[in-house]
Amino acid sequence: MKQKSRKNFTWGILMGALLIGSAGIGEAQLKPMVDEHIPVYHATIPVAGKVSVIGSNTMKTILEKWQDKLQEVHPGLVMSLQTEGSSTGAEALVSGKVQIAAMSRQLTPEEIDRFTKTLGYPPIAVPVAVDALAVFVHNENPIDQVTLQQLDAVFSKERRRGGMDSLDRWEQLGVPGSRGREPIHIHVRDSVSGTHQFFKELVYLGGNDKESAIIEPGAASVVSAIMIDPHAIGYSGIGYRTSKVKPLRIASKEGEAFVEATFETATNGTYPLRRLLYLYVSQPSQGERSPVVSEIIKFAVSQSGQQAVVKAGFYPLPVKDLIELSASWSGLNKAAAMKGIEQTTN
Repeated sequence: MKQKSRKNFTWGILMGALLIGSAGIGEAQLKPMVDEHIPVYHATIPVAGKVSVIGSNTMKTILEKWQDKLQEVHPGLVMSLQTEGSSTGAEALVSGKVQIAAMSRQLTPEEIDRFTKTLGYPPIAVPVAVDALAVFVHNENPIDQVTLQQLDAVFSKERRRGGMDSLDRWEQLGVPGSRGREPIHIHVRDSVSGTHQFFKELVYLGGNDKESAIIEPGAASVVSAIMIDPHAIGYSGIGYRTSKVKPLRIASKEGEAFVEATFETATNGTYPLRRLLYLYVSQPSQGERSPVVSEIIKFAVSQSGQQAVVKAGFYPLPVKDLIELSASWSGLNKAAAMKGIEQTTN
């Protein structure tokens, strides 16, 4: 059976649910407080020009919030966003098309090697947020938890985690009655997605999607599909949760604790599908860093930038990491400010 792909999606269904239905979701879970010790953003110099950021669809809402806030402070700065998937960002960075790539996964060793051979220096990885990749079902689905082995048997052809049988009907996951006899409709991300690659490596152990998988073009479209299908299951960043879907608690192995996706479990590493979100930067060395790019990074790791992360439904980085990152990216522009230089980019 050939895999189905949904190429077209409008944000209407999902955004309506986000606006109307989020009241039932615990604020403490989805919107943790941003620590007051995170460095406050101050524009050290005015920056102007156009900067393109290409990459992660998962990070779309974060990038848009950063874009809006930065353009309030720097009216001459134009940020162009293309969020079709992490692999598109990696390719654009490696080819020299952009200076910033948004990534929901790390660059592969092969991508780093290509970049270094092409440009003569390695890319810089800047973690900017914490995400809990959630496995969602319809909110009327009675199941609440699942193991990684079960997920592998639901989504993957090979079952490399050792599952004896393919899990194709809901009764195999404990759903009773006539609903349990319904087939499981699985929704996955497309191959350019960093989320797909992360899920494939961590859950499938490098296996492949089942032929019955419905391929979704974006993080929001996965959730949209589950909202209208009681028999659906799929994965997306926790920031895309609505009141019409629910994330399953996940155990790494049979017999281990089932862990809910929360700020605490994502930051302490106990949630099995926890990951970092990155901006990868093409800059030869600290002394040659673009002031415009530096200002964007400095904002991303500031209190304002991390508040935007939380408003987008994701989690802030640990304070210690943010303080170190802020100091690392502030020095160049402070020196320029002392000279009274306005920085521009093309």
